[in-house]
Amino acid sequence: METATFDFAYLESDPATAQPSACLYLKAGGRVDYAGIKAAQLVSNPCLSFIELDSEIRRLHAELDEIRSRAKKKFYKAHAASAGA
Repeated sequence: METATFDFAYLESDPATAQPSACLYLKAGGRVDYAGIKAAQLVSNPCLSFIELDSEIRRLHAELDEIRSRAKKKFYKAHAASAGA
């Protein structure tokens, strides 16, 4: 099974804005999505500053924390059910 990892792409001069920009993506085999980077999927919008990029990273942290919380509840509920059986 192939897993993906997070990475970021940085452009010195984004063709759309003529300013530096960066985006976060899942690094895996796939199509070209941003700046010639082979990405499975972009996970952020293009960011024109570090503050914007940091905000996107914080958003991902919050989403992963919420997923962790839901998964924890499911696993503990399943464990409690099997222990009671």
